[in-house]
Amino acid sequence: MSQAPVVHGFVAQGFEPVRDAFAQNLASGEELGATFSVVQDGETIIDLYGGVRDEDRSEPLGPDDLFNVWSTTKGMAAISIGIAVERGLLDYRAPVATYWPEFAVHGKEAITVETLLSHASGIQGADTQATTEELLDIPAFADRLASQAPLFPPGSANAYNAGVFGHWVDALLRRTDGRSLKDFFADEVAIPLKADVWIGLPEDQQHRRAPIVAPWASSLATAPPQTDPIIKSAMGSPRMSPLQANRPDWIAAGNGAAGGSANARGIARVYGALARGGELDGVRIISPEGVALASAQRREGKDKVLGVWVRWAAGFILSSKGLYGPNDTSFGHSGWGGSFGFADPVNKLGVSYAMNLMAPNLAGDPRGGRLVAETYRCLGLG
Repeated sequence: MSQAPVVHGFVAQGFEPVRDAFAQNLASGEELGATFSVVQDGETIIDLYGGVRDEDRSEPLGPDDLFNVWSTTKGMAAISIGIAVERGLLDYRAPVATYWPEFAVHGKEAITVETLLSHASGIQGADTQATTEELLDIPAFADRLASQAPLFPPGSANAYNAGVFGHWVDALLRRTDGRSLKDFFADEVAIPLKADVWIGLPEDQQHRRAPIVAPWASSLATAPPQTDPIIKSAMGSPRMSPLQANRPDWIAAGNGAAGGSANARGIARVYGALARGGELDGVRIISPEGVALASAQRREGKDKVLGVWVRWAAGFILSSKGLYGPNDTSFGHSGWGGSFGFADPVNKLGVSYAMNLMAPNLAGDPRGGRLVAETYRCLGLG
């Protein structure tokens, strides 16, 4: 008989079924190493971790290990813009060209900041073949994107900026605040909240990164190339591979679209603050009005890249059909392979799940979904 997996961390009284569901995930073979955390009205009520760091199962996951959380990073970039807006550095309704004159070419003069951040600019990636090295030169690649023509009329549809959303945010912050997204987020969000989330992980912290594992990664390399120019631009230039996330240059670069390093505890603290109107443990990073403005719906529709219906705020995904619990007022972001984080302002919850074994999906991973569903049941809300 195999030994039951060891679950570390804690749950508040009454949330033992969440720990049981976490253990079942580990025992099922669907996990290697995973973390799940919930902050309720400023108090951490669930903080679980378990499993192993590596595919060889030779090293247990540690309490402070980090994962590449892919597009879950976008939520961290979105709140950085929200803070800049509140400080008067940016205006969601202003043309991007107000802050970035070089952007105003090829019919992009009227594109607003909120149109850009809600994936409706008509530019979702490079329109010619790019390398990963080029993608990771954040300022230079942003300039390349700014010089392009939209692939559809701006504002007429949304098409997910899978790998470059952070480039937009970085460029806007550099031109208004002077800091990169990497530094702005650290200074204004992560450090004040004591949240273990990084957009660009320093070399002396990289030993904490558990490698990403994706047994299906090789199938992507042999799949036929995309022919749809919009999808090809978003996902094929450069062609995305889960194993890119294990490259030291990827880990360090500060890609606010897909390169964040975090665990569930850190992400739940950020969303725990946003669920309380921007404050946690006496530290305020943004006002309640600023949170409401950042998380207000800008558009909804079937996304030309994701192929599913999405409700977009200015960088956040708004919940629908139970994506982030039962309340459609919840907002957050999910990452390729399973990670996610969200705020539920109705119940003042910050919730996150992060792991190293990626599933081949962009959202709705059943592992994290089970944990969220069990959490709400324990709250009497499921």
